Amino acid sequence: MKSAGIIPRLRHRADLRTLLFVSLALLLAAGNWTGSFRNLLSIPLSGLFAFIACTATHNQMHLPVFRSGFWNSIYQIALSFSIGQPPTGFITAHNIRHHKHAESELDFVRTSLVGCRCNALNIVLFPFIAIATMYWEKRSDLADWKAKRPRLFRQALIERSIFYAVIIVLLIVDWRATLLFLFLPWISAQVVLVGMNLLQHQDCVSGSEYDHSRNLTGKTANFFLLNSGYHTAHHLRPAMHWSKLPEYHNREIAPRMNPALNHRSLLGLLAERVRRPRPSGIQG
Repeated sequence: MKSAGIIPRLRHRADLRTLLFVSLALLLAAGNWTGSFRNLLSIPLSGLFAFIACTATHNQMHLPVFRSGFWNSIYQIALSFSIGQPPTGFITAHNIRHHKHAESELDFVRTSLVGCRCNALNIVLFPFIAIATMYWEKRSDLADWKAKRPRLFRQALIERSIFYAVIIVLLIVDWRATLLFLFLPWISAQVVLVGMNLLQHQDCVSGSEYDHSRNLTGKTANFFLLNSGYHTAHHLRPAMHWSKLPEYHNREIAPRMNPALNHRSLLGLLAERVRRPRPSGIQG
């Protein structure tokens, strides 16, 4: 094996932040499960970093962090235990269904899944309905990958075999700690991740080049969420590294999009969605 495969080399130096956040998610999960770190903030803090790790996993599935396939494989196994599911599970639901067929019947997170008059209720129900729809409609990827993408098939088998084997052992050793300090933060993070799709796409113009998504432009949120707030830019350039999204948004998208779709804070975006006004120029 060449040294380039043995020595982990990042594609982008900015992903030192990614690795730091994922490491913190893993340390919190391990510390909570073993009991070496537990207090009133244990579960919410672990859930927060699990959500950040979900963002890191999303980024990995679009553009791998490492130059070496070996290190990306190891990294994705580690990601499994930071988010509570094998990362290859993102590919069909997100990379293919959501990016290529956004807001259509093929999109598992299409905003038309909810239709209550009270949008606060839609926001609460959406992630659970979307997840149920995903599991109900999504067929197994493995047979197709085995025939067409054998490398991805092998990676998926490795991730799933290791993840589920470890989870079974952890449940046997201490099922209460596993459910409370691992499953609860993991599931909470995944519910929030799926729920973000409603905030980002509801009442936007799905066929528009620039008005199909809402964006968070505040620096604090984007620092921790690895610029995932720049959602329009990500849809237009899904393989662009997250560190480049703000500049691309400001240069190419902001001058051409409806400014009502830009939000400085997540709380501001959430408050607007609860009220659900129709911004000027946006069709429902």
